[in-house]
Amino acid sequence: MKRVITWYLKTTCLHQAIASGLEFAFLSRDNKQCCPFVLCKDYLQDAIYNQIYKTKKKIYGFQYDAAVENPISLTKTRLLIANSSDKNLRDKIVQCIDFINQIEEKLNMPRTKYEECDDPPLKYKAGGVWLFESNRRWLISPPMISMYSLLIRVGMSHTTGKDFWNTINSIQSDGLKSYQYEDTYRLKYSTAGIKRILDEGDREIFYKEIKKNYPKGTKINTLHNDLGICGFSSGATKYIVPYWHRKELEVN
Repeated sequence: MKRVITWYLKTTCLHQAIASGLEFAFLSRDNKQCCPFVLCKDYLQDAIYNQIYKTKKKIYGFQYDAAVENPISLTKTRLLIANSSDKNLRDKIVQCIDFINQIEEKLNMPRTKYEECDDPPLKYKAGGVWLFESNRRWLISPPMISMYSLLIRVGMSHTTGKDFWNTINSIQSDGLKSYQYEDTYRLKYSTAGIKRILDEGDREIFYKEIKKNYPKGTKINTLHNDLGICGFSSGATKYIVPYWHRKELEVN
């Protein structure tokens, strides 16, 4: 049986740089959609912050009010995946999971599981809405949830059975078309951070306590624009959360 979801039906007006593509939304532990589907993956780290501190910081029209919305699970990563403009999304899910699972194996992390959701909103019926359920380590810091959502998009161009690095390198070199055109650029500016996380391990880089990785009082613009995988990769985050870069700082 397909997963039965209580869908988020509130009308929202979001200001997003991306006009179409893969959409994300968190799912509560009792299978209720927590927020509207978003194209900009950086809204995910904003929502986690608001859940942690029970606040309602707003940016670019997006606001997750932890006091009134369905609670985001912080014990397990539960993401809804959809694309209203891709009628063939269903065909790409398995190859994406193969890509993500390879990365999780590298991190010695339990594998993401997936299933199709029942009776999605009309505009998503052709390609379906999918639940990706995975370890909480993907939530533990802004760079991790940013990396996870980016890699999910990248994985839509993956060929099952091929090495995940082959897919990443092929997209960067323009040998393989990215699922979303902007991800060729994003990968180029994220690869150093992705490689560091895969080489050192996320548990060796980030705090074990989630609150410390989402510093209280962080400005919403900083959280949204600077704390994702691109900011981590460039080293910009060392001025916000020096702990993440402590090994680099020791060497310097």
